[in-house]
Amino acid sequence: MKQEYDYIIIGAGSAGCVVAMRLLEAKAGSVLLLEAGGKDSSILHKIPATVVKVFQQKSWAYMTTPQQHCNQREMILAQGKVLGGGSAVNGMIYCRGQRHDYDLWASEWGCSNWSYQAVLPFFKKAENNESLADEFHSQNGVLPVSENRFRHPLTLACIQAGQQMGMKYVNDINGWDQDGVGFYQTTTKNGERASTSKTYLKSVETNPNLCVITDALVHKVELENNVAVGVQYSLGQAQELVSIQARKEIIVSAGTIGSPKVLLLSGIGPKSHLEELDIVCQQDLPVGENFHDHLHMSINATVTTNNSFLGEDKGFKALKHGLQWYFTRSGLLTSNILEGAGFIDTHNLGRPDVQFHFLPVLDNFDNTPGEKAVAQEHGLTIKVGHLQPKARGVLRLRSKNPSDLPIIDPNYLGHQDDIDANIRAVKAGLKLLKQPALQAIVKEVTEPANIDLDDDAAIDRWMRQNIKTVYHPAGSCKMGDSAQDSVTDQQLKVHGIERLRVVDCSICPQVPSGNTNAVAIMIAERGAAFILNDVA
Repeated sequence: MKQEYDYIIIGAGSAGCVVAMRLLEAKAGSVLLLEAGGKDSSILHKIPATVVKVFQQKSWAYMTTPQQHCNQREMILAQGKVLGGGSAVNGMIYCRGQRHDYDLWASEWGCSNWSYQAVLPFFKKAENNESLADEFHSQNGVLPVSENRFRHPLTLACIQAGQQMGMKYVNDINGWDQDGVGFYQTTTKNGERASTSKTYLKSVETNPNLCVITDALVHKVELENNVAVGVQYSLGQAQELVSIQARKEIIVSAGTIGSPKVLLLSGIGPKSHLEELDIVCQQDLPVGENFHDHLHMSINATVTTNNSFLGEDKGFKALKHGLQWYFTRSGLLTSNILEGAGFIDTHNLGRPDVQFHFLPVLDNFDNTPGEKAVAQEHGLTIKVGHLQPKARGVLRLRSKNPSDLPIIDPNYLGHQDDIDANIRAVKAGLKLLKQPALQAIVKEVTEPANIDLDDDAAIDRWMRQNIKTVYHPAGSCKMGDSAQDSVTDQQLKVHGIERLRVVDCSICPQVPSGNTNAVAIMIAERGAAFILNDVA
């Protein structure tokens, strides 16, 4: 293996695979792509409905600290640890957020070059949409975006209920207006998951200028006179350090948890924190600050129809579904489980502030160990949550040891607006269950049980015990113009360090309103363009 590359990319996830492909496509030089996880070779990474299994098996075991506003609960904050990262383990939902999000980045967050009109071309550059072809969409990109092939009757009932509640039916949550209810489009193709590993990276896998190394734990970025010159990493269980030099740039794309960890280990971050751990501070920046995330609660109801996904992964049924998917790429296994979408304005903001995910099964996938399990009954789940969180938390190193997971305190519900909005979200979900389409099939609302729609105090108590992440962390390497309150500039270069960028959702000043995988890919498309324009 070579000891020097033009570019070293840390993290082969949703963003890293995109950057690698674009650099190679442009013949910009040799690329070393380092991934802490393993290969995504299991068939479970191909089958959309096995999202539950791959997410649990191929993720970092991150946990939060006890959350003071959530009954001191420690919560799972898993992130993909495999080629393709989040795109190889997520729910495959293609959601860009709202145009207002990016215009607010420009007007309120000091990122004047990141308005909606500035980012839309990069969403379109990535996208190969099978059905939408107006000014918001493209058919020329690398990322397949598809209609879902399987639509469960319970999801259809939720979508009908949304319309009965006054929401409009929408085919496109990524156009001018997100407001409404319908089906998510998914990052799938022909009934298979389409991760950035299986799309972007696969398109350049035979390129002689690409080297991909899995099971590579990055220890730090090597700096000389405030210039990023190389990367140190170890392989698998081995303690032996490997040092590789970068001729042009180092790109950190390890995600909202991994990227700040790498920077901190490299001596880039709050000086006081680094000194506590006896790490020499190379650049005093607010790395790990501004950490925030989307939260949700699962409103569960049992149903009289006895037709949920429960038991479909057992015995003869599992065999039947497996054979159907294997030979025809059709049927239940093409479902991403999170089939139905809802975006609703509960506070007269002029844009949605609450998101629904409809699941044709009782949600029991990501409960924190030790918390209650959902009853093994047929039912449906409406995930509800606030889209524009204001609480901010912090990420810090546990020690100088790169193998130690960082300390993550997201400060969930640490702002009154977040509390109020999530209470409104629960009310909206309970109101949905009262609509005729769901009243006809709901047996009993089990979570939250026996709570009146107008009992804010009871909803508040239930919320604090049951709220959890939707796995959309953002903001820990915030971009902006000032090194006082941001980590990168608007071209994603780390302030005060040459030849080093951060390219992933950690740069978001405010998380966009929705699922974040499409956002990570857009940021990577734009980051790659910045790198290539610098070269030019």
